[in-house]
Amino acid sequence: MRIKGKTAIISGAASGIGEAVAKTFAREGAAVVVADLNEENGYRVVNEIRETGGTAEFIRVNISRNQSADEMFKFAEVKFGRLDILHNNAIQAVFGRIGNVTVEAWQKAIDCGLTNYWYCSRKAVELMLPKGGGAIVNTASVSGLGADYGLGPYNIVKSGVVALTRSFAIEYARKGIRCNALCPGPIATPPLLKVKQSRPDFFDKMEAAVPMGRFGKPQEMANVVLFLASDEASYVTGAAYVADGGLMAHTGMPSLTGDGPDW
Repeated sequence: MRIKGKTAIISGAASGIGEAVAKTFAREGAAVVVADLNEENGYRVVNEIRETGGTAEFIRVNISRNQSADEMFKFAEVKFGRLDILHNNAIQAVFGRIGNVTVEAWQKAIDCGLTNYWYCSRKAVELMLPKGGGAIVNTASVSGLGADYGLGPYNIVKSGVVALTRSFAIEYARKGIRCNALCPGPIATPPLLKVKQSRPDFFDKMEAAVPMGRFGKPQEMANVVLFLASDEASYVTGAAYVADGGLMAHTGMPSLTGDGPDW
């Protein structure tokens, strides 16, 4: 077991990437705090972890509110006595043309997608320092490394997450705390699967844009997060790990020779 005896908090752990990470961490020996607004799914994840012999507790958290985040960290400390791993994963996305986004929507994007990562990382550091270190993994995105039409606030927030990751990494590197970012491409999570139902044409175009010809799976992202959180990544900090099926490797330009991904 790669993280046996450690305690981890995963925000947004009631579905998608967060759920896969929580189950993977538990399988690898960690005591897991499943944090999410969705109580029904949160308790489902905890029960499924326990059914396989893992250790997990659920707490309802509104990650955009500092007091709620404080309660999450206190909960982990009371239940398990320590914190070794934080996976910042929860976000409330805001969409729309960048010039048309309202001030209220802009502030929501920043508060829910960037400020909460900073605040939770800050709280995690407070608990990790007395124990000699720990690992923070932030869910960023390939959308933080490039721009997308209609996703301006999301692009900017995820770019900020990458910068935040680097800042925590260098400032706490000699204190035993590592901080890295996962940059997924399009992953088959519930929000994206809803797009398949509402806009199948757009869904198909997104899938075709990925050189591998498919969306990633939450478990594939969880595997990367596990590596970054484990001692196997002991010399890895400040990194933005891209896991996108080759999406960012392509410039987006059409083929000059007529050859495509299916040649």
